[in-house]
Amino acid sequence: MKEILKQLAAEIDSYIASDPYPEQIAPPYLRDAVRDYPMRGGKRLRPAIAVWSCGLFGGDVRRAYPAAAAIEIFHNWTLVHDDIIDDDAVRRGCPTTHCALAAHAKADFNCDSGKFGRDFAILAGDLQQAWAANTLLKSVETGVSPALTLALTRKLYEQAAREVLSGEALDVEQSVRDLKGISAAEVEHMLFLKTSSLLNFAAQAGAAIALNDPEFVRPEVKAIGEFAANAGIAFQLRDDWLGIFGDFETFGKGIGSDLSARKATVLLLKTLELLPDAQAAELYNMLGRENYTAKDLETVRGFMRDSGAECRIIDQAAALTANAREILAGCPDNPYRNLLDQLLTFLVERDR
Repeated sequence: MKEILKQLAAEIDSYIASDPYPEQIAPPYLRDAVRDYPMRGGKRLRPAIAVWSCGLFGGDVRRAYPAAAAIEIFHNWTLVHDDIIDDDAVRRGCPTTHCALAAHAKADFNCDSGKFGRDFAILAGDLQQAWAANTLLKSVETGVSPALTLALTRKLYEQAAREVLSGEALDVEQSVRDLKGISAAEVEHMLFLKTSSLLNFAAQAGAAIALNDPEFVRPEVKAIGEFAANAGIAFQLRDDWLGIFGDFETFGKGIGSDLSARKATVLLLKTLELLPDAQAAELYNMLGRENYTAKDLETVRGFMRDSGAECRIIDQAAALTANAREILAGCPDNPYRNLLDQLLTFLVERDR
């Protein structure tokens, strides 16, 4: 699966790199910032879902390339803005957009580099959002009907964008609320909006292109969207589990960082809900530390195992995965169904 994803990623990378949209952006360092995240690589999961969903229903996968590239560019502008909100310094092993631009300002302009970096990163994200729309509208150049191209663009901005940004807003809100007042259901809703909605759109876009369904009413289009949405939540539950139980060297980010951030994950909230009061209070008081020793992490893991919360999260992810596989089983039996099934396995069984 990794090699197949890598091959598709290279094709989408080439498509994005050849797009002339950023060329006229000024000043040059802003142009470079706009190109940066979309060209840093990554797994290209969303483009893969769009392209393979198109092939699943008998479509010419090349017709889905503009939509796939547009979805990836769209995803990346949300990352640029998320990194500002989260004050993150690193993305995919390199400085985040606002930090890279701040370094440029400090070196060349001797100004308030932090403000400059944030201001220009906001502009870079705005331009990437416009670039995504422009790329999606190019679908007509690969044989997608004007009616469907317009419908795809409208659905991305009328539904997916609204849901993704609402999800981010709820995530920010939850970060400042007391965990005791947040329910697991609220977090799951936030995860659907922030993570699954764009995956849902990617799958529906690919299927709609194959079936020429500008109304998005064909049962196949709705079903494959549900497949992707289920996969997205299972993916996030796995990510939260890895954030506590994963291996640091493999996972690639700090184990326990969610605890330091007092992040309202489903796993943590279920643990606090199921633990006896004394242990729940002990766990609650452990949150927010800058660092966790190996002994601290074992204590937290013990709480999560003994309360049954870990088992519940694993079972929930398994149920979502089973639902997704059941949907796939009702789709045409062809190589693209196999690819989507392998992608599902990759998402929910990964260790990084």
